[in-house]
Amino acid sequence: MNISQESNGEHTAIIQINLQESDYIDAVNKQLSDYRKKANMPGFRPGMVPLGMIKKMYGNAVMIEEVNKTLSEALQKYIVDNKINVIGNPIPNTEKTTNIDFAKQKEFDFFFDIGIAPEVDVKLSKDIKVPSYSIKISDKELDKAIEDVKTRFGEDENPEVSEEGDALQGKFIEVDSDGNVVEGGVENDGFLKYEDVKLKTIQKKLVGKKVGDSIIINLMKAIKDESKVASLLNRHEAGDEKLNADYKLEIAKVVRTHIAELGEELYKKVFPSKEIKTEEEFRKDLTVDLQNHYQRDTDRQFLGDTIKELIKIADINLPDDFLKRWLFESNEGKITKEQIDEQYDSYARTFRWQLLEAELLKEHREAMQVTEEEVRGKVAAYFQTMGGASSEMTPQIDGIIDQVLSNEEEKRKIQNDIQDEKLIKLFRETITAKKKSVTTEKFIEIAQKID
Repeated sequence: MNISQESNGEHTAIIQINLQESDYIDAVNKQLSDYRKKANMPGFRPGMVPLGMIKKMYGNAVMIEEVNKTLSEALQKYIVDNKINVIGNPIPNTEKTTNIDFAKQKEFDFFFDIGIAPEVDVKLSKDIKVPSYSIKISDKELDKAIEDVKTRFGEDENPEVSEEGDALQGKFIEVDSDGNVVEGGVENDGFLKYEDVKLKTIQKKLVGKKVGDSIIINLMKAIKDESKVASLLNRHEAGDEKLNADYKLEIAKVVRTHIAELGEELYKKVFPSKEIKTEEEFRKDLTVDLQNHYQRDTDRQFLGDTIKELIKIADINLPDDFLKRWLFESNEGKITKEQIDEQYDSYARTFRWQLLEAELLKEHREAMQVTEEEVRGKVAAYFQTMGGASSEMTPQIDGIIDQVLSNEEEKRKIQNDIQDEKLIKLFRETITAKKKSVTTEKFIEIAQKID
């Protein structure tokens, strides 16, 4: 076997592999011998079918299989042994690899195009400046949060007859334009809030109702919020026509919420570990709580902005033509060349970040290492959040953690989350994070901006 490499571009090369019969014939003969042992043909005892007949029947297919296997292993070994940092995967060069006749040839020449990852040189320093947002909670947003808290910690009762502001709980059943139940139509239990209904004519229909009554309503016209209607009907597929259908609500319960009053009793329910005496203190702590609620979003924005800035600074030159071809061939007809051209900037950003991230992980290996203990701790933290800070780990919870982490995809997702957290911490320590206080509305506008 002879393998050689020839550069044909700044970051591309061609690998030629010359396979001779001696490279694969032993594997072919062994495979044919195994076939012979297992062959069961009329006129021959088991295992006694002539080898020539086996070769005639299976020889060509076995040869193709073993040549491809030998070829794949040789290509991979050559790349590893020569420390070639490939980007994407090798692609067969169909122009140089001439038509092959496995029935007649014993020696073969195969050619592969490869993309070679460029050198990446970027150093984290305080000279790199990236915005770091914090959310400025408006009085309006804080007031709304307080009203939500008062409702959440209020007490419910179930009156016989509904009034303005009451919610109706029951089953939504799809009906036609005449109010007849649609056979095989949508049915779902739901909780319809008075304040979610925007049309006054529909609001009036909700008043004076008792358990057992029913009303017909077009939820989309009444609520004018697709996500809320989707939740009521438990249908979340985009463009679902059933969201626009008429529904009969069969009332099973009238729910009237008496909102909680501001005071130390409510403050203790909201913040059990704190001693809050005044409304001013409560508003202050609730403001901090709301800001913390946005922390994950602002952290993700900081991470994304830093990545974008590092990509800009590194100015990595990619083998674009090779990568476009690799994307097209590796997706096996799932995407067209035109779509790849349209979306290539996004693909290129991903490739550049993968190269940058690999260098950062290598340079900051100790800080970026994700341990098994950290992964388990991440899952355990979820249970402590659900059960309260004082929740203790039990053998049952340990068993559940084991079960969660037995799912490789889920485990990899958790590892990636921890990796991102470590990256954010690393960036905050090594570059200049320029603090910027913005309103929730402005932050949403920034986060939704596509460069």
